[in-house]
Amino acid sequence: MHPPLTQQTLLLAGWLLWPLLALVLWRRRGRSAWGWPLLGGLLVLTWARFVEPQRIVLRQTTLHGTGVRADLALVSDLHLGAYKDTAFLRRLAARLEALPVEAVLVAGDLTYAPPSRDQAGLQALLAPLGRLRHPVYAVLGNHDQQRPGPDIDRPLRTALDALGVQVIEGRRVPMRGGWVLAGLGDRWAGKDDPHFLPTPAPQPTVVLAHNPDSAVRLTPAQARLLLAGHTHGGQLRIPWLYRRVIPSAYGFDRGEQWLATAHGRVRVFTTTGTGETGLPLRLFDPPAIDLLHLRP
Repeated sequence: MHPPLTQQTLLLAGWLLWPLLALVLWRRRGRSAWGWPLLGGLLVLTWARFVEPQRIVLRQTTLHGTGVRADLALVSDLHLGAYKDTAFLRRLAARLEALPVEAVLVAGDLTYAPPSRDQAGLQALLAPLGRLRHPVYAVLGNHDQQRPGPDIDRPLRTALDALGVQVIEGRRVPMRGGWVLAGLGDRWAGKDDPHFLPTPAPQPTVVLAHNPDSAVRLTPAQARLLLAGHTHGGQLRIPWLYRRVIPSAYGFDRGEQWLATAHGRVRVFTTTGTGETGLPLRLFDPPAIDLLHLRP
């Protein structure tokens, strides 16, 4: 599947930045009134298109009071397809491989208009995940179940299973140290029902989901912590503006937040993801791996 026409246009426009920049530099002396502001804008756009989306930063956070002692790597929103490819995933996997963690968690949206929607193509696209020495657990996101777009749920699950990546939606997985990792399906797809989680949970439970808004369906007795993605941290983190485009009904952004529900306060940690949707740009919000140190 080729990227939609609008995405192809954006990609082409990105490569045209350099000749446009050269033109501005060439004509700057005679157009000084507007040359410098335009030059500055083009430099920011060039950074946001070519530099920042290729960076991978590591953020470390210690979360106390979880009832869990574990070190986990959390990533989300890989969005492989239109803007990111297997080469980027290889770089990301190399960074994950070097981390001293007991598991890698992928909080959904692994794809975005992938070039192939069959199992073989998706398996090739995501192959670096299968080479990690750490166990990898995942849930799917709205772009994997393609809201909007074609649903690639079944071939994607088959591809991940072939790579040894465990999709844990609707399941509880016992982890070393006596705690449980559980998975919720995508909220926009209507698959985030936590009915399978006992109340109260007999062991400390960490829930992996795509959309942080799924926290509204949880109780503190079911989950000590919800880990999610989906928001991209705004992707273009322009002050006062980015919050208007974050797709959260409850004000989730990035990092640790708490949601007050009818059953109590639910603790949530949201990662900003590594890929892009809509515009192939990131600004003040580079692709991130969150290294989480969970402590009792």
